[in-house]
Amino acid sequence: MDLVKFLSPKHVILVHGEKPKMATLKGRINSELGIPCDDPANNETVSISSTHYVKARASDTFIHSSLNPNFKFSKRISEDESGSCLKDRRFMPQLQVMDERTAEGILIEEKNKKAKILHQDELLLMLGEKKHEVRFAYCCPINVSNLEETKSTSDNVLCTSDRCSWLQLLNNKLSGEISSGNIQDFGEHLQVESFDISVCLNDKCPYRIIDSQNKSEAVFFCCTWSVADEKLAWKIISIMENFDCESH
Repeated sequence: MDLVKFLSPKHVILVHGEKPKMATLKGRINSELGIPCDDPANNETVSISSTHYVKARASDTFIHSSLNPNFKFSKRISEDESGSCLKDRRFMPQLQVMDERTAEGILIEEKNKKAKILHQDELLLMLGEKKHEVRFAYCCPINVSNLEETKSTSDNVLCTSDRCSWLQLLNNKLSGEISSGNIQDFGEHLQVESFDISVCLNDKCPYRIIDSQNKSEAVFFCCTWSVADEKLAWKIISIMENFDCESH
């Protein structure tokens, strides 16, 4: 409070603190100092209007990135159509295509130089740094009946064709469950946004947090994703954990 009072900013954003304490501090800053204050959650964006305008040049890379389309695909089935879909397997749900194009850049103000807006990759080059991406991982088990019959007799592991068939079954399941995201099938792995799924053949996989009750009746899928798709990732994992299928 003393620091905020001394600096007297026009706006305060509270980060990296315990939520109850941040909520209390936010209330005091608002009521006692009359300063607008926000305490955003992880991945939440805060927009602050400003009366300070800066004339800046935009780099070619930033302009080109802003022109690139950002298509989002979603399948929609109305309540009236859902019954028809169950009766007729040839029924195709409506595909919605949205262009959620955004212009994201970094404003650089150097001494004795005109301000410039750069693409984030240009900033890394300017600073001589490498791009670092934080990714999460989880090895998810899916129970499968009669799994032993689908395993190779020589090394007791799933062959390539079996791995692809399990991914295809999972692809069909996810396509009917998630309304957002375009599922891409790359043969030996699936991808939804940054969420990547592949069959795991490593019995000592470090991401296999919870061991299956019966390994002989489970297929493990290694899943990785970026922090931006955390909500989508756990939604997909929840679907996978509740998915029971039979081998053919």
